[in-house]
Amino acid sequence: MNLIINDKTTQSSVGQTVGKAARLNHSHVGYVCGGHGLCQACYVTVQEGAECLAPLTDVEKAFLSPRQIAAGGRMACQATIATEGTVKVLSRPEEVRRIVFSNPFGLIAYAADMGKDTAQQIVPGVQNLIGRIQRGEMGGKEALGDMMESIQGAAGLVIEAIQQGPMALPIPFKEQIADVISKLPLPQISLPTFSLPQITLPNISLPSFSLPQLPTISLPQLPFSLPKLPFSLPFLPQQAEAPVTLEKVTITVQPPVKE
Repeated sequence: MNLIINDKTTQSSVGQTVGKAARLNHSHVGYVCGGHGLCQACYVTVQEGAECLAPLTDVEKAFLSPRQIAAGGRMACQATIATEGTVKVLSRPEEVRRIVFSNPFGLIAYAADMGKDTAQQIVPGVQNLIGRIQRGEMGGKEALGDMMESIQGAAGLVIEAIQQGPMALPIPFKEQIADVISKLPLPQISLPTFSLPQITLPNISLPSFSLPQLPTISLPQLPFSLPKLPFSLPFLPQQAEAPVTLEKVTITVQPPVKE
């Protein structure tokens, strides 16, 4: 099976949906709702090989307008590869990018048609969603698994793009931005090259020496003692006074002399 998405050949097989093949090949096709046909981020335009795809599903008939169907519009999460052959599709982001750079004013009419199509299919889309909810088709482990598969696919696309370099990231207009940056008149600065001279220091040995021993100096004792001050100085140590011992007291009592 030869499936070409945005001019890039991908690996696919009969029985797969275009959306699942895009996820496995990390192609730039939206898959937000886990393949339940709600977000329409996976909208693609079939440019070649529409006969290799299965007929429109009830979800596609509810969410796609007659104008979109006539123009080859399909929902990648619903469009199943039925037979061998070559199928060539164009995703909506890539289609918008090409309109911008080929006919910028045509983007206004494109956006108007998209808005008209969405408004036209609101009622049948809601009715289809309610019916699937009532039948239990929008819940359970299977729906959660589909959502996890979509998240893993988006993460795989980003990781692969990072490994391939910035130009591989799914950023709109990245080629044009890179081309503009490459044409900017950036000055070319060349720094002079120079080498430092090699310097060899001589071996210098310093003489060893020892300091002479200083003599011991003793201060002479003063021949007198300093008088005791009637007050104390805060910066001088206080000397303890010698205790006074009263050894003997004699008291003599005489009678008064009569005149």
